[in-house]
Amino acid sequence: MSGGIGTAVHVPSFAARDGRRAVETRYVDGLPQIVAWDLATGRRRQATTAPLGVETAAIEPDGHGLWWFDAAPGGQGRWLRGPFEGGHPRPALDGVPAGRMHGLAFDPRSGLAAVGVGVADRSRYYLGRPGERARLVAEEPGCAAVVGLAPGGGLLATAGCPAGPAAVRLWSPASGVLVDAVPGAAGDGGAVWALGFRPDLTTARPELLLVLERAGRYTLAFWRQGEGVRAHGPGSALDFDTEITACWYGPGRTALVQQDRAGRSRLLRADLDRGTTTVLPTPEGTIIDFSCAPDRTVHCLWSRDGEPPRPLICHPDSAESPESAEHPEPAEPPERPDRSGQSGRSATASRGTASGGTTGFRRRELWTRRPYGQIHSFVATPPGRRAGHRPWPTVFLVHGGPHTHDRDAYDARTEALVRAGFAVVRTNYRGSTGYGPRWRDGFGHRVGLAQLEDLAAVRSHLIDTGVSEPGRTGLCGYSWGGYLTLLAMGVQPRLWDVGLAVAPVADYTAAYRATTPALREVDDRLFGGTPEQVPHRYRAACPMTYVGRVRGPLFLAASADDEKCPPEQIERYLAALRRRDVPHRVRWLGGGHDVGRDPAGHAAAWADMVRYADDALRASPRTADRRDSGRTGSHHPVHHTEGRSSP
Repeated sequence: MSGGIGTAVHVPSFAARDGRRAVETRYVDGLPQIVAWDLATGRRRQATTAPLGVETAAIEPDGHGLWWFDAAPGGQGRWLRGPFEGGHPRPALDGVPAGRMHGLAFDPRSGLAAVGVGVADRSRYYLGRPGERARLVAEEPGCAAVVGLAPGGGLLATAGCPAGPAAVRLWSPASGVLVDAVPGAAGDGGAVWALGFRPDLTTARPELLLVLERAGRYTLAFWRQGEGVRAHGPGSALDFDTEITACWYGPGRTALVQQDRAGRSRLLRADLDRGTTTVLPTPEGTIIDFSCAPDRTVHCLWSRDGEPPRPLICHPDSAESPESAEHPEPAEPPERPDRSGQSGRSATASRGTASGGTTGFRRRELWTRRPYGQIHSFVATPPGRRAGHRPWPTVFLVHGGPHTHDRDAYDARTEALVRAGFAVVRTNYRGSTGYGPRWRDGFGHRVGLAQLEDLAAVRSHLIDTGVSEPGRTGLCGYSWGGYLTLLAMGVQPRLWDVGLAVAPVADYTAAYRATTPALREVDDRLFGGTPEQVPHRYRAACPMTYVGRVRGPLFLAASADDEKCPPEQIERYLAALRRRDVPHRVRWLGGGHDVGRDPAGHAAAWADMVRYADDALRASPRTADRRDSGRTGSHHPVHHTEGRSSP
C-alpha cells in the first residue's frame, strides 16, 4: 500500500452490538477500498486490495466479520467476508449465485443475514448465518432489494419500484410466503420507500420505517405488523415538501431525517409518536452521507461548494456544534458517475455570491423563471475578468439520473474547468430531486426534451446577464447527463458548440433492451411504457433520431464492460457520425460504468476532454444570430410528442 489510507468515500458503518468496531470505505492509491476501524485504539487497517476497488461494505452486528461486494466491471459479483482482525476472505454465504447486488440485512438477535441477488430478470432472496450455507427464501420477477430483517429473523422486507405494486413486501423467511405488502400505486398514485426495521423492538410486531409520497409531499411513517401503515396527517412536522431519507435513531420511535432542498441538505431528529422534529446544527452545504453510532453520535460526510468532503460528528442530544472527525484531507478524485452521473427568486438576477476556499472563484446561484416554475443553477466563474475578457466560454456540467441533483458541494470537475478559464454551470432541470414531486415528475413523459428546454433557458439567461458568450457554450455529462449532451447536439445544434459525453445513452431503444432490469423499470415509468408500447416517445427522446442534425464537435468516452449504458448502442451512434463526417473523438475506457474502477483511464480521458473543450470554445465563435443562439423558441425539436436513470 504505497499511498496509505486516504479520504472517506462513505461514513462508517458500526457493529450494532459492539460499538468499538466499524467499517469504512476510503480511497487508497486512487481506488475505494474497505478499511476496518478499531475505535478503541483508533487503528485503521486496509481490508481489501481489489484491483477495481470496492464500494459497498458492511460489518456484522458482533463486529467479527466484514462484508463487501466483489463486483466485476459489468456489475455482477458476490458478497465476500473477511475477519475484522485480518485474514483470507471467503464467500460470505455459501450457495448464493453470482449476480447483481440487491441488498443486505443483518439481524443482531438471531445472527442471521439476508441478501438479495439479481439473476437475469428475477430477484432472489437468501438467508443464512455468516460463512455458512444459505437457503433460498423467495424469488420474484423484476428488480427488488432486501431492505431489512426483523429482530429475531421472523420477517424479511424487500423493496421494488417505489410507485409500483411491489414497492414494499414482507415475507416469512420460514415459509417463503408473502405476509403483507405496501403498494406504491395505491390511493392517489404515490410512492413508498422502506428504510429498515426498528432495531430495539423485541415484541412480536415488527415496525418498518417508511417514507410515503402522497399529494405532492413526503411523509415519514412506519408499518406495524397486523396494523398496517401509521402516519400523522398532512401538515404535521413529519410532512415534507421535498425529498427525504431517514433511519431509526436510538430507542423508541425516533428517527434521523435528511431533507434535500434546492441543492442543500439538513438533518433533523423526528419523534414519530408526537409528530415533532428538531433540526440538528449542521453547517450550510450538503450532507453526502450519514450514519448513527451505538453511542448515539451521528457521523456525517459533509461538503459545500469549493470545500472537499470531510467527516463531521454531530451530537443530537446536546446543543454542541458538529466537530471534525479528522484533519482535512487532500481533494478526492472527480466524483463517480452513475446513470445519474457519478445532487421564488427573480429571474433576472443571481442569488448571492461567495468565494470558495482560497481559489477566488466567483460562485453564485441562478433562478431562471419559466411558466412551469423556476430552474435552479449553480454557477462558478473565474476570478476577475481575465484581462478584460468577459463574457466567458461556458461549460454546462449536466448531472445524470434524472432523479438526482447538483448541489452545494465540492465538484473536482468544476474546480478544474474554472481554473482553465471556463464558466461552469450546474443546472437542476425538471426531473431533478430536491424541489418536490411536481418538479421531479411533471414533464409529461417528454423525456430528454423537457430537460433540454431547461438547459437552453438557463443558457439564454446567462447570455442576457453577460456571463456566457454565444458561440462558446458547451455541454459535458456522464451517464444520463451524457445522454442529454448527445440529444442536445442533435435537437439544438445551433445552441451548443461542443459536446463531451461519457458512458451515454446514444440509442435509447437499443440501450433499453440491453441494460439492467432495474433501469428498464425506471424507463418504463419515465416514458409511461416500453418501447413497444410507446414507440413515439422513445423515438422523440433518442439521440439517434437527430444524429443527422449534429454538427459537432463531439468527444465520447465509454467502456466495453458497461452494463448500464451498453457499448453496442454507442458504436451505432459513432458509425452514424462517421458516415456524416461529423468531427468527433472517441476514447474507450475500462472499469464498466463506474469511474472509480478505472481512475487512471478516466483521469486521462478527463484531461483530453478539457483540452478538446478548450480547442472548441477558445476558437473564434461560430457565426450565429444572437437571437437564435440566446433564445430557445425556434429550436425545440420537430417532435412535440411526449417523450435514463440510475438504480
